[in-house]
Amino acid sequence: MPKQALPERFFIGSILLAFVMLVLATVGIKSQILENAQFLILLPSLLLVIWMGVKTGRLEIFTNRLRKYATGWLIAALTSAMVWSFAQKGTQLALPILKDLRKVWNTFEPFALFATAVFILFCLVLLVIGTRDSDLERPGYIESSLVNNLSSKIAAVPMAFTAFGIFIMATLWTVYHSFTNSRLLPKSELIGFGQYERLWSSDRWYVSIENLAIFGVGSLVFSLTIGFMLAALLDQKTRFENTFRTIFLYPFALSFIITGLIWQWILNPDHGVQKVVRSLGFDNFVFNPLYNADIVIYGVLIAALWQGTGFIMCLMLAGLRGIDQEIWMAARVDGIPMWKTYLRIVIPMMRPVFITTLVIISAGIIKVYDLIVAQTSGGPGLASEVPAKYVFDYMFGHQNLAQGFAGSTMMLVSVLIVLIPLAYLGFGRRKHG
Repeated sequence: MPKQALPERFFIGSILLAFVMLVLATVGIKSQILENAQFLILLPSLLLVIWMGVKTGRLEIFTNRLRKYATGWLIAALTSAMVWSFAQKGTQLALPILKDLRKVWNTFEPFALFATAVFILFCLVLLVIGTRDSDLERPGYIESSLVNNLSSKIAAVPMAFTAFGIFIMATLWTVYHSFTNSRLLPKSELIGFGQYERLWSSDRWYVSIENLAIFGVGSLVFSLTIGFMLAALLDQKTRFENTFRTIFLYPFALSFIITGLIWQWILNPDHGVQKVVRSLGFDNFVFNPLYNADIVIYGVLIAALWQGTGFIMCLMLAGLRGIDQEIWMAARVDGIPMWKTYLRIVIPMMRPVFITTLVIISAGIIKVYDLIVAQTSGGPGLASEVPAKYVFDYMFGHQNLAQGFAGSTMMLVSVLIVLIPLAYLGFGRRKHG
């Protein structure tokens, strides 16, 4: 790495670290250190800008090749400072119209103050970088970050704030409050792992984990197997392929609520399959999985497979259509049986498709909730309880936010346990290969 790039990367890295500290302070970690840490981290950034300016030996403003971009960041800083000033009592007394949106201004106040400081630093550092002789030095890391493709980066800001605000900040806020004694309202009083000890000592949580394991293994195995078999059959230039594909995919267009209600009726012993079969003369036939605590989760699994298998079939069919036809022709010329062609050639070539499918199925398994509520409401008793329903019931039914947050954090850990190995399979091997 060039010596010039090192301080520039350190500058951008310190800005990002300061933003992380701001996020941690915002989600509810109210320690005095974290509340002021972002500005303490910005201080070395300012010293670094001064050091780079001193090293350059001069400062050009009117002839600076980056003055237009530096002016843009200065205008952004002034705008952020104006937003920050709207949250101040003196400004609101002078402009009473601002009082109606006082909560909005107070929410944005810490971010506006931080943005003002950061944008001023961006303006100064671009003036320093723009003073350098462009004929001798290539655009550095800071210039490529704050100048090149700036319009596309600005356009991505709303999505970036959404990702930080909804996903990262909300996740950190949830994890933090899972270590508190929050009940109806969130509190910042830490109690350690008390909520997790209570969680793992609950029989209801163990039942939900067991059901999720059964449901998950069944979904993975049968969805992949049935979906791939249907895709392989449709790939044989079947007549009316579009019709069959539409029929198989149609259940996926339904919501889980509709699917649950449909299969609740189909599996009802008084109206569904059991009654139809008995009307044909099989009086001893019994098929009521939703009313049997030992097998109720399998009744839910049937409904999930009916809805989701068609989508898996379409993913697999797209992967099969991506296989070069010459491979099939070469396999037939060599006399390789079709099942060996699939097993040894086609399936290994479809590894990215299988990884994508596994990620989609795994995400659906861990967050399954509406199908359970619509089909069984967690019954009979708690026999079909799942973690998502446990979390929802404790957060809104029992008004125990911290216990629900603990359960949702464990669900997040489950997602990471699934996604990290799959990400390694999808990208790690490709990188090392």
